[in-house]
Amino acid sequence: MKTPFDAHPDASARADLERRLAEVTAHYEVARSLLGATEPDVIASRLLHSGLGILGARSGVLLIADGRDRFRVLFDTQQCAADDLAFRVPESAREWMLEQSAFPLAGAAAARGLGELRNTLRDDLEAEIGAAVSDASGLTAILLFGRTLLGYPYDDAALALLDGLAGLAALALKIPSGHATARDTGARPGDDAAPRQRAHSLAALRERHPVLAGMMGESAAVLETAQDLITASHTRFPVLITGESGVGKEVAAQALHRLSDRASGPFQVVDCGSIPRELIESELFGHVRGAFTGAHKDRRGAFEMAHRGTLFLDEIGDMPLQLQTRLLRVVQEGSIRRVGDETAIEVDVRIVAATHRDLKAAVLEKRFREDLYYRLNVFALQIPPLRERFEDLRPLMLHFLKSQGRERGIREWQIEPEVIAALQCHRFPGNLRELVNLCATLTVRAGEDGVIRLDNLEQVWRRQHAGEPLPWQGGKLAAKPARVHHARIGAWVLERSRAARFNLIDAARDLQRQRQGGQRPPISERSALTYYLTGEILRALTESAGDEDVAALSVALEPDLVPRVASRVHRVCEALREADGQGSLRRAFGKLPAEYQPLLEPLSRILTKR
Repeated sequence: MKTPFDAHPDASARADLERRLAEVTAHYEVARSLLGATEPDVIASRLLHSGLGILGARSGVLLIADGRDRFRVLFDTQQCAADDLAFRVPESAREWMLEQSAFPLAGAAAARGLGELRNTLRDDLEAEIGAAVSDASGLTAILLFGRTLLGYPYDDAALALLDGLAGLAALALKIPSGHATARDTGARPGDDAAPRQRAHSLAALRERHPVLAGMMGESAAVLETAQDLITASHTRFPVLITGESGVGKEVAAQALHRLSDRASGPFQVVDCGSIPRELIESELFGHVRGAFTGAHKDRRGAFEMAHRGTLFLDEIGDMPLQLQTRLLRVVQEGSIRRVGDETAIEVDVRIVAATHRDLKAAVLEKRFREDLYYRLNVFALQIPPLRERFEDLRPLMLHFLKSQGRERGIREWQIEPEVIAALQCHRFPGNLRELVNLCATLTVRAGEDGVIRLDNLEQVWRRQHAGEPLPWQGGKLAAKPARVHHARIGAWVLERSRAARFNLIDAARDLQRQRQGGQRPPISERSALTYYLTGEILRALTESAGDEDVAALSVALEPDLVPRVASRVHRVCEALREADGQGSLRRAFGKLPAEYQPLLEPLSRILTKR
C-alpha cells in the first residue's frame, strides 16, 4: 500500500511534506489539550505550556486586551510578571502585528513596527517571538515566547507553528455569552472584584476536582498553581516542580498524581538529598541478591514499585552525577536494570521531580547534566514562597490551628488583625513548614477562647528566636524610614535586585509592602527598578570594555545568579548594537535615568567594533 510519501520521491518534497505533517500533528495535540477548557486563564495556561513543548521555548506569556489600547498579562509560565502588569499598545503597533501575524522581536523590522513597545516586551517579559491573536474586532491578544531552551534562534518553521497556535488561541478565547470575565465586567486584577472572582474560580475548581482542597489559600498564586496542576495532569510529560524549601512541593506532586489518569496507581517518593550516595542507586532501581555486601535477597526499587503510577524524585538537584546518567537512560528507554542484574525490566512511570536549587546554574557549573535537565523540564511548575502570597496567611493559619489544636477542644479559632500585620513583616525563610511549627506552638499559648493575640505571638516568637529582635519592631508596627546606605540609588537597586535573585516582581512587591507599612524606600515600582538595573548593567559593560560575561558576573556577584543576569546584559548589548545614532539610542533607552545617559554613545561604539 502506498503512503503519501511515495508520491514525492524528491528528497526536498518529502522533507516538506514531513514538516507539514509534523505541524498538523503538533496543532492537533494542542487542540486536544484545549478540550474542556472554558476559563480564559486555563486556556492560556494550556496554550502556553503546549507551545513550550512544540517550540522548545523557555517561557511564554499571553497578553489579553484590557481596553482600547491596553493589554494585560493573562498568564505567564514563569510567574515573573505581576497579574496586573499591563502595556499600552499603540494603534500603529497593533496594525503591524496583525499584518505580520507571527514575528521575531529581534531586528530592525520589529523595532520600526513596534517602537518602544518592542524593548518593553523583551525587557519585561523576555520575549523573543510573538504572534497576533485576532477576531473580527481586531487584535484581541498577543502570544509571546522567550528564548529557546538550547539557545538556537527561531526559524521560519517555528514562526509557522506559532502562527497556528495563534489561530487556535483565537478560537479558544471566544468566551460564550453570559460567561463573565474581568475583561467583560471591566474589573481589574487589583479591584475589589478580583479577589471575589478568584475565590469563585478556586471554589469551582475545587468542586470539580476535590483533590485540590488540599491546596490551601485563596490567592492568585494558589489559583495559578491549581490551574497548572490540572493542565499538567492531562499529559504524560515529566514535571519539574521548583520552589524554596517548605513551600509544599510534595503536596503539589501528590495532587498532580491524584488528578491524573494514574491516580489508581502507586505514588512513590524518593528523597535524593537524604539517601546516602552508595544506597540511592539501589533505592531507585533495586538490586539482586549478592550484588553488594548486605544484599541478602532480591529487592525492587522505586521505579518498579511505581509501575503504572508516579515517581516523585524530591531534591533531584542533590542527585550524584553518575546516577544522573543512569536516570537519563531510564527516562529515554523506559526500562531499568536492578543493581547486579543484566535483565532489563520495562517500567511505565511518570516522573515528577522537585528541587529548591537553581538547576540552570547547576548545569552551567557542571553539577547537573544538561540533557537530563531538558528531559525533566518539559512541564515546569514553580511554587511561590509564602512571602509572595501573604493574603493566604489567615486561611493557612486557621487551617493549621484547627488541625493541631483539636486536643484542646476549641472548635473555632480567631486571629486578631495585628497578628497578621506583624507576621507580614517576616520573610518566612522556612515557608509553610515554619508556619506549621509556629501555629503548633500558638495553640498551646492561646487562651481558652481560641483567639490568637499579638502578645501570644510575641511570647512564642521570643522562645523560638531567642536573642533576635522582633520583625515587627517590638510589637509596634510603626513606620520607620528606609535608609539607603549608598550614595547612588542605582547601587541600592542593585543590592535589592541581588537579594530578590533578580526577580524584580518579587523585589517590587517587597518594597511596596514596606511602603504600605509606613517605610519610605526611594523607589518601589518595578518599572523604575528595571530602568536603574539597566543603568547598572551599562555601567558594568563600560567598566568591562563591552565584555558581556565579565559584566554579568560583576552585576550578579554570585555565580549562581549569573544566568539570571546574562539574558538582561545580552538584550542591552543587542539594543546598543542595533542603534544607528544618538537619536536612536535615546528612543531605545528613553526612560533611562539621567546619570547613565552619558554611557550610551561610547559604549555603543565599543560594541559595534567588537
